Amino acid sequence: MSEQTTEARPGPRTRPNGMSGVPAPAQAQESSAWAGWVRFGAIVMLVVGVFGVIEGLAAILTPTYFVTATGTVLVLSWATWGWVHLILGALVAIVGATLLGEAPGWARGAGIGLVALSAIVHLTIIPVAPVWSIVVIALDVVILYALITTWGEPLRTR
Repeated sequence: MSEQTTEARPGPRTRPNGMSGVPAPAQAQESSAWAGWVRFGAIVMLVVGVFGVIEGLAAILTPTYFVTATGTVLVLSWATWGWVHLILGALVAIVGATLLGEAPGWARGAGIGLVALSAIVHLTIIPVAPVWSIVVIALDVVILYALITTWGEPLRTR
């Protein structure tokens, strides 16, 4: 008779937090898909934020770059709107860079708030720059989708 050695077989893989249910490969694939949405949203946030900074600088440095018939947008001068775009764009870019890391909950919440504010700001300047405002609003909606649909998903499996 031949001797058979009994080797311990590895058990089913579980999620890192110890909860069983879905095997690790399927769970990792699903989490990485959601993490991909957050990364996509973060990269688009960086792009929108940098464009906001450029737009703000253009408005501050050349206040006649975009001028309505009265020289104002709503109740503020275009230079004032330039500062709004500059500050908001910088904040959006910073939060977008933070989301490229571990995507903490506060950054996702701040990203949702800042991107929603960005969409509202661009909605108010549609008479000045209609095509650009609509493009930025569309990108803001995509960012909001990427951040909101993945809110409850853990992003630790990157």
